[in-house]
Amino acid sequence: MGLVCFKEGPQVVLGADPIEQRDEEEENENEEVISEFPQQDENGKKISLSQFIMLRNLGKGSYGKVMLVQHIVSLKLYAMKVLIKKSVKTQTQKKHVQTERKVLEITNHNFITKLYYAFQTQTKLYLIMEFVSGGELFYHLKLKGRMTEKKMKFYAAEILIGLDYLHKQNIIYRDLKPENILLDSEGHIKLCDFGLSKICSWGDMYAKSICGTFEYIAPEIIVGEMYTKCCDWWTYGALLYDMLTGKPPFYQLTKKQILEYATGKDIEIPNYLSEEAIDLLKKLLNRNPDERLGGQRDAQEIYEHPFFKDVDFQKIERKEIEPPFEMQNERPFKFFDQNLIRKSSVNDTPVNELGRFQEFSNFTYNGDQLSSEYNQLLITH
Repeated sequence: MGLVCFKEGPQVVLGADPIEQRDEEEENENEEVISEFPQQDENGKKISLSQFIMLRNLGKGSYGKVMLVQHIVSLKLYAMKVLIKKSVKTQTQKKHVQTERKVLEITNHNFITKLYYAFQTQTKLYLIMEFVSGGELFYHLKLKGRMTEKKMKFYAAEILIGLDYLHKQNIIYRDLKPENILLDSEGHIKLCDFGLSKICSWGDMYAKSICGTFEYIAPEIIVGEMYTKCCDWWTYGALLYDMLTGKPPFYQLTKKQILEYATGKDIEIPNYLSEEAIDLLKKLLNRNPDERLGGQRDAQEIYEHPFFKDVDFQKIERKEIEPPFEMQNERPFKFFDQNLIRKSSVNDTPVNELGRFQEFSNFTYNGDQLSSEYNQLLITH
């Protein structure tokens, strides 16, 4: 699947997986952590790489890799995302990294991956996040094929709530796809990978960068128009189409063919779906963002669609509805790339030179410390 993100001028085309590992020569990795202000854990100790034991490889990409790690004191398991600075070659790519870090900091929701710590060395950036053990929704779709409408409705409801939350934080996601939806140990979703997101400021709710994955990208983005968070509802519709049919609307099409669909050709929706599902997909996959479902009142319009008439969204948000995928009795790491999981080496990959962008200002983050400070404010005020 082709992931793209570029602005006017020369195109910058990124790989489909935003964290693909590069081959690097070895060097001593005993580097001093760079930070603009003190970074401490709940025991007052500065957070650093030495406090984590690396257990398993979980994923890889163009900037680095993801590993399962364990904190040596608390014994808690985390997913550690390692980004190699030298692989972050352009200012645009650097902005993607900083955006993901910022989105993870400002969000706090059941259906969004949680960031606990962030720190950096001279050559790498480290994000310590919650470990989501159920793997990617992409893996489950690939394993089991298309979903029944009943199963799809559950996950569609959780994803809808997650997107609604992001929009209320003035965040345009721009890269919703099965690879960016994780399932936790119970089978609930977690949205992840926010590098292509845009954090909007009041008075600036528009975007113009061509960002996303071609198989799911909204027409207004493809043709280079200014667009709003309504682009996420097209992508949401493309995702639901994928879940119900087994492939996204633009699957294996050329860029020219995708442009034809974006400017005039209608997407065919299978007639084996229910009337409510067909109507939902047609309204979400409307090329005109003003007429698209969600174009006027955002997520509220979708909550009210007849397809979701029997869904209790409050119970869904509180995770009181049991997921349709049974995860409890599955063997550990079943839903991850087994070639990566079985790799004997789980050491942090050394690099042989300093990154081009050595300083990522305000990258350091300590969720435990901020939570403690917030609770003190509640007590003292």
